Amino acid sequence: MNNSTSSEHPLEEWATVLLINRIVYRGYFLFLILAGTCGNLLTATTLYRSKLRKYTTCKFMAVCALLNIGVLLTNTLNMMLTQGYDIHLRSQFNFAWCRLNAFVAQWIRGMASWALVIVAFERFQQSKTIRRTPVKKKNIVLLTMVVTGFILLIFNLPYLLFTGSKVVLAENTTFLACMFDKHSQNKFQRLFASTSNWQELVTYIIVPCILALILNIFIIKNSFLSSTNNEHLKSRSRSRTRRVTTMLLASNIGFLALVAPAQIFYAISSDPQREIDSHDEYKSFIVQGNIYQCLINTYYAASFVFCFVSSSIFRHEISKLFYRKYKTKRSIPNETKEGYSSYENRPFLQHPRLSSFAYSNCSPNNEHMIERRSTNRATDSAIETAGLMQQ
Repeated sequence: MNNSTSSEHPLEEWATVLLINRIVYRGYFLFLILAGTCGNLLTATTLYRSKLRKYTTCKFMAVCALLNIGVLLTNTLNMMLTQGYDIHLRSQFNFAWCRLNAFVAQWIRGMASWALVIVAFERFQQSKTIRRTPVKKKNIVLLTMVVTGFILLIFNLPYLLFTGSKVVLAENTTFLACMFDKHSQNKFQRLFASTSNWQELVTYIIVPCILALILNIFIIKNSFLSSTNNEHLKSRSRSRTRRVTTMLLASNIGFLALVAPAQIFYAISSDPQREIDSHDEYKSFIVQGNIYQCLINTYYAASFVFCFVSSSIFRHEISKLFYRKYKTKRSIPNETKEGYSSYENRPFLQHPRLSSFAYSNCSPNNEHMIERRSTNRATDSAIETAGLMQQ
């Protein structure tokens, strides 16, 4: 009796864990991919409108939104298919396909992290002394991202050269594991299997977070606490600059709050040298991994939320973007109506239209004005006639 009840509880617990796993990776991750892709596209489009793209910060943030789309369509999509549907996309074909996918995914993750540091540094430079007329730096965004991308390309070459190994499963079937294998005969595979997680953690999370945090502190100090260097600007210019700064700070705080702690705890708990023995420990590992991955991938889908909540200038541009066509269509009949409206609404056309016929249906006040003007005209004509007679 006790054996049957003890065997039923683990089955129920595993069923609950599998249900949570399906909800997270099939439902929530699909929502993040769809909503995040649309939101990031809308964010990039809005930040690159004429009113905002004069700020270099907005151009860099538009690039960050596009990189977030890349993270969603590589890392998030791969995790959804692997964990939710048991479809190993990177292992479908050969080593070249596996390594190219792993390399692109890691490269985009690195670019998304370091792009925040770059835009924070650019905003820090602008916050030190804000000029009346912004200095135009042609192609500065393109050149900066090309140099950063080239450095990260070199740094991620091990994924393009050594990722993947053949693993023998049950019934002598082979499977292409698109990862670094710590039991591989290749010494580079073993080396990167033991160091890749911590290497990614330091270069993609810890160092960017420290730099972004320091730069954000100085940005807040220069933009909000000590505003003496911005007194030469008009209040409207200062307000717009601060709203752009607030939009950047919200994105950086989101990265520091969601990605950094989750990625650190995930790297610690998913140590490849760690051996999991008990079922309870394995279930705890799965639940923790789900929580960490939800936090990490939520950030990459929430750029639109950060910008919309933190900046009124972004909300204003969103409203203009959505209601532009509606306002254009609505203004056409109004202009047509004004073209055929009465002359009382257009005082610059009243003088040549003054007559008893034009004002036959007017109010008593208008009739009184007409009588006074006709009397004045009669008086003037009588004076002229008397003058001529005297001559």
